[in-house]
Amino acid sequence: MASTDLTLAVSLGALERLARPARALEDATTWTSHVGIVSSEPSYIERRRVREAGYHQEFLSGPRSIAEALSAVRGHFETERYVLVGTDETAGVVGTVPDWAYQSVTEAAKAAGWQLESVSTADDDWP
Repeated sequence: MASTDLTLAVSLGALERLARPARALEDATTWTSHVGIVSSEPSYIERRRVREAGYHQEFLSGPRSIAEALSAVRGHFETERYVLVGTDETAGVVGTVPDWAYQSVTEAAKAAGWQLESVSTADDDWP
């Protein structure tokens, strides 16, 4: 059985690809130690989107780049593993940040049993 001693960061772009992003974040809290959201958007936009959607998170990027946020999270939360779930736009970030692994939202959704967004699965989780 895989360890749940994991810090999971999910990009806002990855959340947009999920049919039910709030449910996915809630689910992740059952098998991770820490769950947060990162984005390259200005922090006021990131905070507003997260607040309006009602997402559960333990950390946000804030006024930092995604790489800077992941480095700060690594220093704050001590877990066995660190994983960024993202999109093609965020795939290269983990190459610049020690100890972080990348997983595409498509792979993460398949592994976790989350549905990806499609016309037939549209939900009101995203504002």
